[in-house]
Amino acid sequence: TREDEYHLYMLEIEVANRVNRKAFKSSSCKMALIAHCLRDFRDNCQAEPGSIESVCRSCESGCFVNQGGAVLQKYGIKPCISTTMYHKKLFSGLKKKHPELGALGIACIPELVPGMRLCEGLKIPAVGIPLDVNRCARWLGATDESSFSLKELGRLLG
Repeated sequence: TREDEYHLYMLEIEVANRVNRKAFKSSSCKMALIAHCLRDFRDNCQAEPGSIESVCRSCESGCFVNQGGAVLQKYGIKPCISTTMYHKKLFSGLKKKHPELGALGIACIPELVPGMRLCEGLKIPAVGIPLDVNRCARWLGATDESSFSLKELGRLLG
């Protein structure tokens, strides 16, 4: 992603958040898809397969998935760790089961924008939180801990 595209993506996320926030919050079924790179890589993550995607078992207090999951659950949002690359199939199936589905994505900007666009095409109100730090193996050759703003998550949901 070029720098100018990256900046446009950041603006797109903010506009989508402002446009979709109310519809997302009023959705009867809300779920969050959290990037797998936010797991705590220092220890053996104990996340397990769930009905939608992987589910955090709260094994490490310093893990961003665990911390974000606690905030999400406070607002009645089911947190899931994204482990599949078949998001269109995932969201199409969820939309059929839950017509009033709302989606929140927490991911790097180059992954978050296409996910939010996919949801828009499926008429799913989507909001997103970009990562503050993206230490993806795709960019750095090795995966290291990534992070996002819990304060921004609370502001978006509050």
